[in-house]
This record gives sequence, structure tokens and C-alpha cells, in this order.
Amino acid sequence: MFGIDSLFSPALIAALVAIILVGGIAHGAVGFGFPLISTPLIALLVDVKTAVLITVVPNILVNSVSILRGGNWRESIGKHWPIAIWVVAGTFVGTHFLLVAPPELLQLLLAAMIVVFLLQDRIRQLDWSWIRRNPTSAGAAFGVLAGLFSGAVNVSAPPLVIYFMMLQLPAVAMTQILNLCFMAGKVVQGATLSLSGTGNIRLLAASLPLTVLAIAALFLGIQLQKRMSREIYLKLLRSTLAAFVVLLIGQSVMELARRFHVA
Repeated sequence: MFGIDSLFSPALIAALVAIILVGGIAHGAVGFGFPLISTPLIALLVDVKTAVLITVVPNILVNSVSILRGGNWRESIGKHWPIAIWVVAGTFVGTHFLLVAPPELLQLLLAAMIVVFLLQDRIRQLDWSWIRRNPTSAGAAFGVLAGLFSGAVNVSAPPLVIYFMMLQLPAVAMTQILNLCFMAGKVVQGATLSLSGTGNIRLLAASLPLTVLAIAALFLGIQLQKRMSREIYLKLLRSTLAAFVVLLIGQSVMELARRFHVA
């Protein structure tokens, strides 16, 4: 099993399989969401760094398949590909932050990013017209910000979704360029992490069976896309992510309290 059975207990492996399947199906159904679901859930079972490492390769493959769907790439990748370059730059910095930051800080950062995602409807009510007036400079700023969070906590969707929705990008085009940005960031993150230690390489290798499951679940989600109500799914996703925020913050607070008590 590429070493996954030597790194995790059978119960944890079963949990990882379930999480990857749910994340893959959700991503196939709505076009994005795999890192939003998989990373927070796995981070509840292990530390955030391990959660990021075990999902890097599945993310790359899931995003690749999502990019190829839909066609008409001129309206998405053809116009907005520079955003992916900025995401790469931010991811490089964010990944180095991941390697040195305390796990509790990363958990709180991940919780904060999920809160931003959940509140993006209210955030969009603010005056974001400057994005449409200065799409190039705004794209650079949002791309670097998304990359920083992508490298640090494996979640880059909120800044990118806000940016592209302000540009009123069609749904298919948004899915394609979002997944291009995700994939570019994951490639840089995976390369950086694999060079930072042999233990990290073992985790990346152990994620290969999970990658196969993620792709299978992705295609299942694509088949379910026509039958599933997008509105119902998004409501369930928001409720689940809100629960993740509470759990991640609680987990971080308890760990910090334990450390102070020991000290």
C-alpha cells in the first residue's frame, strides 16, 4: 500500500479513505471543493502538515481532470492564466511557512480561511469595483494571497472565488481557471515538501492509493452532477465547514492549553 499501512493505523486509514471519497465526489459534483473538504477533516485526525502532505498528490490529479472538462479554454485559461503564476509565487512562500509554523497556528489559520469562504456572500456586498477597474493588479494581489494560504493550509479557494466572481466569470470558465490555479500551486507545494525531508517523501508516496480513490470518486461525482441540486449541496457544505471551524478552533485551544499546563 505504498507504505500507508506503516504510517497510519487501520482505523485512520479507513477514515482517510472515507474523507477522500467524500471530497472527490463533492469536487466532481460542483467543480471544486476537494481541498476544502479533505484538508480540514484530515487535520482533525492528524496535524495540519500531515493533512497537507497526504492530499497534495490527490489534489494535483483531481484539479487536472477538472481543468480538462468543459472545453472553451480561451475564455478561462486563455485570459486568466497569469493568476496561476501569482498563485505559484504565493504557494512557494506559504509552503516554507508550513514547514516551520506551529500546528496550532496553522489550524487557526485554516479555520479563518473557512470562515472567509463561508462569509464570502457578505464580503461581496462591499465595494469591490476596484477589482474590475484594475483586474491585473487585483489578480496579482488575490493570486499571491491565495497561494500563501494554499501553501500553508491547502485552501486557496476563498480569495480566488471572490476575485473571479467580481469579474463575473461564467461558471465553467471559473471552474477551469480555479483548478488551474489549484494545480499549479499543488505542483510547487509537492516539489517543495518532497525536498524538505525523507519523512515527507514517505507521506507523498503513501498518498498514491488515496489518489486513485480520489479520481474514482471525482468521476462518480461528475455522474451525480446532473442529479444533485447545487443549492442543497452548497447548504450542506456550508453547514459542514462551519462545524469544522468550531472543531479546529477547539482542537487548537485545547492543545495550547495543554502546552501551557505542561510548561
